[in-house]
Amino acid sequence: MKTYRAVTLVLMILFAVVLLGVMTTYGIATFSSGSLVALGVVVAVAAAAGVAFSYRRYRGGHPSDRGKR
Repeated sequence: MKTYRAVTLVLMILFAVVLLGVMTTYGIATFSSGSLVALGVVVAVAAAAGVAFSYRRYRGGHPSDRGKR
């Protein structure tokens, strides 16, 4: 039974990756250059925010302050 679940999970992951690739390729083909720039800015800001959050949460401050808000 566990093997069946593992195979199903792997197939779902592969399907999702392929679907994401197809959708991204189609989106890039139909976007204007302005849309691609805007998308790049949004992705860069989201990445920076994720890094800042992770740094503050897991690396920043004194160890006794971690997890406090």
